[in-house]
Amino acid sequence: MADESEVSTETCNSARSLFVLGLISACGYAALLWLSRQFASGISDIEKPTVWMLSIFALEFFCYGAALWLAVRLKPTKKLLCGIVGGACLFRAILLPSVPMHEIDIYRYIWDGAVLAEGISPYRYSPEQVREVIQEPLESQSEDFRKLVALQARSESLTASLQKIHYGNLSSPYPPVSQAVFAGAALVTPAGVTPHVRMVAMKLLLVLFDLATLLVVIGLLREANLHVGLSIAYGWCPLMMKEIANGGHLDSIAIFFTTLAIWFLVRCGCHLKGKSIGMATLSGGVLALAIGAKIYPVVLIPLFVAVWWRRCGMATAMTGISATTLLTAILLAPMFAPTVLDHTSIAEAEPLINQQDNFETNEEPSAGLLVFFKKWEMNDLLFMVLLENLRPQADVAPEAKPWFVVVPDAWSNVVVSNFVSLASKMKSLFVTELPSQRASPKNAAQDLKGASFLLARVITVGFLGLVACWLAWRAAAGHDPQAWCRAAMLTLAWFWLISPTQNPWYWCWVLPLLPFARYRTWYLMAGCSLLYYLRFWLIAHYPDPPLLGTRYDGEYFFYFVVAWIEFAPCLLFLSLEWLWARFSR
Repeated sequence: MADESEVSTETCNSARSLFVLGLISACGYAALLWLSRQFASGISDIEKPTVWMLSIFALEFFCYGAALWLAVRLKPTKKLLCGIVGGACLFRAILLPSVPMHEIDIYRYIWDGAVLAEGISPYRYSPEQVREVIQEPLESQSEDFRKLVALQARSESLTASLQKIHYGNLSSPYPPVSQAVFAGAALVTPAGVTPHVRMVAMKLLLVLFDLATLLVVIGLLREANLHVGLSIAYGWCPLMMKEIANGGHLDSIAIFFTTLAIWFLVRCGCHLKGKSIGMATLSGGVLALAIGAKIYPVVLIPLFVAVWWRRCGMATAMTGISATTLLTAILLAPMFAPTVLDHTSIAEAEPLINQQDNFETNEEPSAGLLVFFKKWEMNDLLFMVLLENLRPQADVAPEAKPWFVVVPDAWSNVVVSNFVSLASKMKSLFVTELPSQRASPKNAAQDLKGASFLLARVITVGFLGLVACWLAWRAAAGHDPQAWCRAAMLTLAWFWLISPTQNPWYWCWVLPLLPFARYRTWYLMAGCSLLYYLRFWLIAHYPDPPLLGTRYDGEYFFYFVVAWIEFAPCLLFLSLEWLWARFSR
């Protein structure tokens, strides 16, 4: 009896502690709600309290880690589950009306949704073209273009959103499924609302996808016979609050469909063998919706194919592949179908894909996406180290030269030049080169830098392909849903780690599957990734070198120093955990 009483007392104490941690977290998010007013448009980065924001999030991550530790030690009761879901809803509700802190992507979503709600493709006209309409008489424009001008003119909130869009000279890079969600938000939002109300309406829809993902995570944990308390790893993660409830990023849409597709995959491989073809079609179709919301879930295709094939047979695999491929092609078609601006002549415009630094024309609907894949690099480490060692450094100024480059320029030039030569030969087999597409000596150095980025892309994509296929084949060999979910988690995690764009909200892709991680270091990534926001503070406060005795200004100090602090310790600890596990076995 005494032992039972001690256990009951310990359980009550743990439950109370979890409740207290939830209250402290809620107070922290309330403080962030108040603080977010100082991140409003028009306030310079030097005045924004970025350090205070990061300090509060550090406290939130401490509470989050303690809550996770407690949750898995409590009995997996409905009361615990209600507490986790209730806390997740409360935290998001507090931050929902907050001003996005160092984020403005949501204004593009608002504009794209309004454009699509008018029946016009968001890939057809760039926001910059609508903003600069005064340069040409409206009579010379198409009817659709005149509709867009009238649209932004009749709604002050849409006019304000249009003016805040960055990279407005590019067409939308966001896939059609996400665009449909944006349009849904536009249709249910009255035209006369304030810009803040319109923004909150968009965030509310994105948060609903976020909370729906939490329910799917709980279902996945039950399918894998894991403690439902692990759902707090997703539900209470401060990174989700920052990037979805506050920042309003569209990733919650793709995260929901990706997690749901994995849940259907587990059901297909474990419980419904007699109906495996139908379940494969369903899981493949939902995966296609995820790809149609944001392209990244395409890296999970090897895992899905391996599970369908090895657990359910060739017929099931072929059905799943066909469903995924067909629906993905249908969903993504609007992004790649040729759509030429009515007032732009292709004969007079340089093809966008060959313009390295000038993206004024918009004859390709996929222009925004192409620029992202060809040029975007931000907050990365592994890709940056590879790229800077491939890129010739002779013309780089000393204050912008990376300290970690060890490959001589002569070697870099040989490797990249051979890659360019090989790529040109392969291209000539399929494409007839136009005179305007040929590189001139003037642009040779610039082309070589672009080729370095492309070569780094090829290397990392090849590495990821091998890793994804190896993880998929290995996991599908057994009848263990935990292994399948772990393979999905590792595929997404390594995709993020070797990507040239490691935005912190991209790590949210991994969070639903974090309970299946074997190593605890993966839980640190979410907290460390928020160091990304130091970039704004450093650039604002240290525009001129040197900083802390280095040769860098604030921007390059972030790229070449802070990025190492952000990722290198996690990679080191991950390696040590892996070595310890191997030697322990």
